[in-house]
Amino acid sequence: MRVTDLITATRDGIRIPGEDIYEFAAAIGSGDIPDYQVAAWLMAAYMKGLPREETVALTLAMRDSGTVIEWSDGPPLADKHSTGGVGDKISLILAPLAAAAGLRVPMISGRSLGHTGGTLDKLESIPGMNVQLPLSTFIQLVEVNGLAMSGQTDEFAPADKKLYALRDATSTVTSIPLISASILSKKLAEKTDVLVFDVKVGNGAFMKHLPQAERLARELTGIAKEAGVKAEALITGMDYPLGMKTGNALEVRETLDVLEGCGPEDVRELSIRLCASMLYQAEPSRYPDTASATSFCEELLNSGSAMNKFVTMVEAQGGDLEAFRSLPEAPVKTEVRASRSGYWNGMNAYELGEAVRGLGGGRYSMDQKIKPDVGWEQLIPGGIEVTGGDILGLVHAGSREDAEIASIRISESSEWDKPLEPLVRKVI
Repeated sequence: MRVTDLITATRDGIRIPGEDIYEFAAAIGSGDIPDYQVAAWLMAAYMKGLPREETVALTLAMRDSGTVIEWSDGPPLADKHSTGGVGDKISLILAPLAAAAGLRVPMISGRSLGHTGGTLDKLESIPGMNVQLPLSTFIQLVEVNGLAMSGQTDEFAPADKKLYALRDATSTVTSIPLISASILSKKLAEKTDVLVFDVKVGNGAFMKHLPQAERLARELTGIAKEAGVKAEALITGMDYPLGMKTGNALEVRETLDVLEGCGPEDVRELSIRLCASMLYQAEPSRYPDTASATSFCEELLNSGSAMNKFVTMVEAQGGDLEAFRSLPEAPVKTEVRASRSGYWNGMNAYELGEAVRGLGGGRYSMDQKIKPDVGWEQLIPGGIEVTGGDILGLVHAGSREDAEIASIRISESSEWDKPLEPLVRKVI
């Protein structure tokens, strides 16, 4: 099929054979199709959508445009993808927890995007931590230690890199088929046995409403299964930030709390739920139900086994946890107090995420340098009665001016008198 015919068919909602979509995406990866034609097709796909067959073909072609890892025989391989949230340090806990449970976890992670934090930026707050591993080193560490966490290299799904840049330039980023193909092309290139998805929903998520999040979750799990990978998605709330700390180094400190057997209950719960999903899917003969897998994950957290795996990973990637523990905190701390009495839900996740980004904890451009020590430390949990003037938390800032600006925005983001939704809204 000629490219112009393919664009016309997508624009008019006419089904296209999967092999034609595969060839089209492969030609994008090799640079054989000009950007203006790719952009035209992206807009057609955004406006009309793509049926499952075409989305699967697009995903597999993007996967096959680069390296697909071949692993040695060994324990099951599992990974997780989150659609992005505020205070979301779950990957830092989940990877060592799953490795402690006996799985191999090759986790390819990302950096901050908009108001949401990035796993790689958090890890880089640990002195010496290398998160841009050569693929051969990444594979070796997973084989030897059971886990590694690194950024995407040019070897993974290069067609996705090209398409993502054009999606950004053409305002077609929010298409669910295109989102799914982008996420899965990279995850399927890892060639894991199991994938779990944490699909966020709420004001601090890219999916604002439950039906939209459900559709994305079904698309991700459905395509993964058609590609031969077991998959499950948890739809989780992101109206309020996860945990009590938001900001790169602050979130690593909270990660250490959880790995040492304590920490905020919502962070513990979600880490355990996602790991239990991995185990239940990967080894159903050992874990006949999610309850048995959940109980085992709780034991691993409480015993320090997951912490030991985290230390092993950090040291193998050049990080120095002792140096991290002794790092000074941000030079300025400013209290944020309750503006009135009443039932305080917490901080609006989107507004808080933007406030932390404004402090330097996130980026407005890809070349912007992250400030690892800035962020927000909540001192009381959301969902309780407070009295006007109570201290809700502390802004960690690099200057008094930055602290004042962030404090005002965070204070105004307080939400009151709303019923709290459960953390896990649905499992798909």
